[in-house]
Amino acid sequence: MKYGFFDNDNREYVITRPDVPAPWTNYLGTEKFCTVISHNAGGYSFYNSPEYNRVTKFRPNGTFDRPGHYIYLRDDETADYWSISWQPVAKSLEEATYEVRHGLSYSKFKCEYNGITAQKTLFVPKGEDAQIWDVKIKNDGDKPRTISAFSFVEFSFSHIQSDNQNHQMSLYSAGTSYKDGVIEYDLYYNTNDYEGFYYMASSFDPDSYDGQRDSFIGMYRDEANPIAVENGRCSNHVQTCYNHCGSLHKQFVIQPGEEIRFVMILGIGKGEGERLRAKYQDFANVDAAFADIRAH
Repeated sequence: MKYGFFDNDNREYVITRPDVPAPWTNYLGTEKFCTVISHNAGGYSFYNSPEYNRVTKFRPNGTFDRPGHYIYLRDDETADYWSISWQPVAKSLEEATYEVRHGLSYSKFKCEYNGITAQKTLFVPKGEDAQIWDVKIKNDGDKPRTISAFSFVEFSFSHIQSDNQNHQMSLYSAGTSYKDGVIEYDLYYNTNDYEGFYYMASSFDPDSYDGQRDSFIGMYRDEANPIAVENGRCSNHVQTCYNHCGSLHKQFVIQPGEEIRFVMILGIGKGEGERLRAKYQDFANVDAAFADIRAH
């Protein structure tokens, strides 16, 4: 069974069939901030140590490669939705085409579905403690399309033991807040303003947001069918306690042949979300950061 091939010219492994028997994983980051990411965008980020400074959650040894670093797309005229990576929505492979390129410290995801081509490139810029999601969405049809985009990560309780065992303390010792396009996540039991303080930001001004996982996903649902995406809007809910996520939503009207671009930023440190949001609203800085990774 053939699932992909080596692209020697670009030094990438290309996965053309996403339903592989086991996750094919890449490693992003060359300094302190790192990400382990699969071909279906499942995985986690961490700072310095994957045991003591996890930024996002991952559930190992399950039958699903989840959760991960996802972008959902929704056709707001039909309410049909999908993800740029095959998982977690998992559209039929007869309806949608997926391609993943694992390069040296970056991964590129591409999906073609229902007249829309979408791409997402994940990488960690040198000199920054953050992960960039460079997203492009193109309308291949002959009429305008109204498309909503939603990001999603589930924030970690920082220590892997807290993620897996110590729910009593961790559920009551963390909280999210929102301001000026940035979801901030604070682990109150961590006295360091840098470690234990995570965020998700975007280059756009969000139409809605969610910092609470259960509000985004909904009861008796999972990452495959989150209620916020189904409804076409997040709940604007942040709070102390319970489980936390980073979801920012934006609706775009895309003209025939037009391609829109935006950036999501997942990182660590108080005030860093605002700084990097301003920096990477200039896509020339995104392109330069990716060129630095390729050169390195």
